[in-house]
Amino acid sequence: MRSIQIFFIIMLSVLSLSSFADSPAGVTVYPQIGVTTFSDSSEIDVDPNYGIGVGYQFANPWALELTYLKSDSTISDATQSDVEVYQVHLNALYHFYESEKIRPFISLGFGEADYSISNTDRNTEKQYNAGLGIKWSGWTNTDFRAGVNVYNGRENNDVRSTLNLGIHHVIHGGSKKSKQVASLVTPSTDGDRDGISDARDQCPNSPIGQVVNKVGCFADQDKDGIADANDRCPNTTNTANVIDSRGCYVAVRKPVELNILFNFDFDSAAIKPEHNNEVKKIVSFARKHSDASVELSGHTDSVGASAYNEALSKARVSAVAKLVEMNTRIAKNKISTEGFGERRHKMGNETFAERRANRRVEGTVKAIEETQKKK
Repeated sequence: MRSIQIFFIIMLSVLSLSSFADSPAGVTVYPQIGVTTFSDSSEIDVDPNYGIGVGYQFANPWALELTYLKSDSTISDATQSDVEVYQVHLNALYHFYESEKIRPFISLGFGEADYSISNTDRNTEKQYNAGLGIKWSGWTNTDFRAGVNVYNGRENNDVRSTLNLGIHHVIHGGSKKSKQVASLVTPSTDGDRDGISDARDQCPNSPIGQVVNKVGCFADQDKDGIADANDRCPNTTNTANVIDSRGCYVAVRKPVELNILFNFDFDSAAIKPEHNNEVKKIVSFARKHSDASVELSGHTDSVGASAYNEALSKARVSAVAKLVEMNTRIAKNKISTEGFGERRHKMGNETFAERRANRRVEGTVKAIEETQKKK
């Protein structure tokens, strides 16, 4: 009984320091699993338990819950007997604090434990219990829940404590979000008329018409400083970027380019194996920039007639354009070509090396890159 008394003193201390909150009413369901510990004198091993709690959450910090737990264990003595423990308790829960994410609570209750030991008669004892737990937000009307309870029995006092985890679901007439905006409160208990009673309102002077969360503060789920009601981009969570008044990232557009070069043999417009290396560069660029376009210009050295070289340069640039079109996702209408013959030589035409450098197709791949403006 002493453990219950100590626990009760701790709970009263917590209550004296806590803020109070109310919650939407409804039927609650709590499937759970956990572990049960037993007194040393019982010689019963620590073992898993499972069970369910069914109750009712009142439209205030209080709730009632009927809990059923079953444990399967073994007695660590010469008999090694199997033991099944069935616990049924009626508990009162008090939620002493509420925030957007968590709702801690304390509980007190009474019930009985039924011990079924192999080859012996069943044994039943009355029990009292005290507990401490927490619920944290999962999804609509459903929370994750954890709790620990300590027990005091009137006869054997074999069960020492239980630690359980589970899913806590509330069944009531509306979703949490609808309750946040349209709570049934009178103007006298809701000074700023935001639908949240003054007892729960952590932001008591919200502007009229502003959408608020369940504690009366303006709803801003992505924490970008723009209320959800006005947020056109609800997932702007990177605070290192500039965010505009609509709640969207500010975009910065800048041109980007890739230069490419295809060299040709003398008096030839044939594609060479090494040209594929340049094509791979274009493919990589186009994957990053879907709006990429290509500008190609064909050239020759000064050997031969000007008219012949003009035609040769056009043949070269046409061959490269076809190669680019076949191997990239860049559309034909985004590839421009022009042949200049010998008119725009890159180097002089006096030596073999200079003439080889002039036999070429030059290209520029262009795109607009959009990035998010940094603060």
